[in-house]
Amino acid sequence: MIQRFVLKLVPKNKENKTVSSITTIKNLLSRYFVGLVLQLTLLFIFYAATLLLVGIENALVIAFLCALFNVIPYVGPIIGAILMVAMTMTSNVDLDFYSETLPKIGYVLIGITIGQLVDNFFSQPFIYSNSVKSHPLEIFLIIIIAGLLFGVIGMIVAVPGYTVLKVILKEFVGENRMIRYMTQKL
Repeated sequence: MIQRFVLKLVPKNKENKTVSSITTIKNLLSRYFVGLVLQLTLLFIFYAATLLLVGIENALVIAFLCALFNVIPYVGPIIGAILMVAMTMTSNVDLDFYSETLPKIGYVLIGITIGQLVDNFFSQPFIYSNSVKSHPLEIFLIIIIAGLLFGVIGMIVAVPGYTVLKVILKEFVGENRMIRYMTQKL
């Protein structure tokens, strides 16, 4: 439906390039979102296992929410960690704080740290570089710039928006040396 709408807006001589761009964008964004779901699933499994081993009530719900916060780059994992620690403390109010609750919080923090290290050094670079065909440093800069300009929403839509822009520039202004250099992986 979107393709038909866009094709009505472009001149006839640009239809082939437009169709090619839309096909490439669909392919890259599909790969990105499948990778994102895989990343969130891995974090969910890791967080759930950590919380279940520590003995936290409603571990699956907490793990799901914390993994979901990970969609927000840079800030989301911090929010998820705070939520997970807070839920660990509140689910163990009846226990002695120093001898039982504090060690559980420590184990949860270790689990969060290991999960984030695996996510940040293995799954995210793999997903970004393979799905949207961009260098991880390139993605980092785009997310930071989008966050500064548009806040949290900008950070969430930065990678898909950048991918769309990159494909369109390659297709329509591909003869420009700078654009050719930036889009050589596509």
